[in-house]
Amino acid sequence: MLMAVTPDSTFLDLYAGSGAVGLEALSRGAKSATWVEKETRHVAVLKENLLLLGTDKGEVVCSEVMRWVKGPGRGRAFDVIYADPPYQQAHEMGFGDLMKVLAEQQVIAKRGFFIAEMGERQAAEAVPGWTVLRDRTYGHTRVVLYRKEDVDVCIE
Repeated sequence: MLMAVTPDSTFLDLYAGSGAVGLEALSRGAKSATWVEKETRHVAVLKENLLLLGTDKGEVVCSEVMRWVKGPGRGRAFDVIYADPPYQQAHEMGFGDLMKVLAEQQVIAKRGFFIAEMGERQAAEAVPGWTVLRDRTYGHTRVVLYRKEDVDVCIE
């Protein structure tokens, strides 16, 4: 979906799990990737994979996503952010609040891309300050591509 914008981008993989999406971004030319995952066993595997690949273009963070976004992630202005929480969690929380916080904390660059992966039955949310570019279903998975609008949105 983002092959044209991946080269030279900064990529953030939230709820990273195995980290495959961020690794794919690096293989397609992203200049750096950051993975945020709270499960220590996944973090260990990610770090080992980066060592095996011999890359220094990655940062693996062991943290709950919202805690990291509101703290160390603040102001990082990533070009592309991918979020793939467990589908039940995605259904319960939605993505709107996360997207608002990403914008407020300047974790995403102006005109940056946000990709939400969720279960096929979950609907794409309309979020102020964001435009849906694509909404696709692949089997039991829905992938929604958003772009942050090039305006500062005042969120009350």
